[in-house]
This record gives sequence, C-alpha cells and structure tokens, in this order.
Amino acid sequence: MKPARIVATLFASVLLQTAVVPALLPGVVVPDFVFCLSAAVAIAAGGGPGVALAAVGGLIKDGLTGAFVGAGVGADMAAAALIGIVEPQLFKESLLTPAVVIAVATWVREAVYMFSIGSFGARVDLQRAVCVVTPWLTALNCCAGVFVYRWIYLLPRERQRTLVQAEPAASVRLRPRGHGRS
Repeated sequence: MKPARIVATLFASVLLQTAVVPALLPGVVVPDFVFCLSAAVAIAAGGGPGVALAAVGGLIKDGLTGAFVGAGVGADMAAAALIGIVEPQLFKESLLTPAVVIAVATWVREAVYMFSIGSFGARVDLQRAVCVVTPWLTALNCCAGVFVYRWIYLLPRERQRTLVQAEPAASVRLRPRGHGRS
C-alpha cells in the first residue's frame, strides 16, 4: 500500500461524504467512505494503521459535518481495532473478505456510535436504526468498501506481481557461441 494512494483516497472520501453526496442526495442513507477506507486499511495492513486513519479521517469528517464530534471517530476506531485483531487470520486476496468484514464491522460501528451518542443524552430511535438505517448502510458500505479495498490493496499487488513475472523473462541473456564449453 502506498501512502500517497491512501492520502488521496482519504481526501476523496472526506470530500464525497461531507460535500458531494449529501448535496446530490439529501436525506438519503449514504455509505460511510471514511469508515470503509479505515476498515480496508485495517484489513490490509493491520489494526494500527487502520485505527490511525480512522482517527484522522473521522476527526476531519466530524469536524466538517458537526455531528457529535468524537462519537463517529470513536466508533470508527473501535471497529478498525476489532478488524486489526482478526486481520492475521484473514485471506486478503479475495474481494469476499472485505465485504464480509466490513459488513460485520458496520454493525459493530453503528452499535458503538448509538451507545456513544445515547450516553450523552441524544435520542436514538433504535427501531429505525436497526431495521432501516443499519441494513442499508451495511449494503452500501460493503459495495464502497470492496471498491476501496481493490483500489488501495489488490490493484497495487497485481501490478507488482505482473512486474515481477515480466522481469525474469526480460533479463534472460544468451551465452555467446563457443564460450563456456570445453
């Protein structure tokens, strides 16, 4: 994973989540792009980088949206930390892995988020959250997360693999005639 690719994806995620999608689709459940990115990084590189990215991206996102600053960050970080715990056992070369992991992590993230804002006195409509918002958010996060995971992890690995396979064929050298034979 290249840091420049991660930073560019973080910038695009924050921009999409805080400005573009809410302007185009007001009042509609949208994927949590910053969470998907931090989850994909946690799957690919472990809990530490995933939690760090969740902290940075979450603070930027919460600061720009103004919605319960800190609750979203904490929920994202908790989900990334849990992904980091199971990361060594994951098969990372499949797109099914990020889809399943992000689906489960979305439910964990939403539970932590609802608990956090509920603890500070905000009213949480649990029935709507569990029956409407979280299932839609899970489906959207799975789709977005698969694309993000492919972009930051699988595509660079495929390019590296093709370069390594092409390199030995290009470096084959023929011996000049008559040399090396006795």
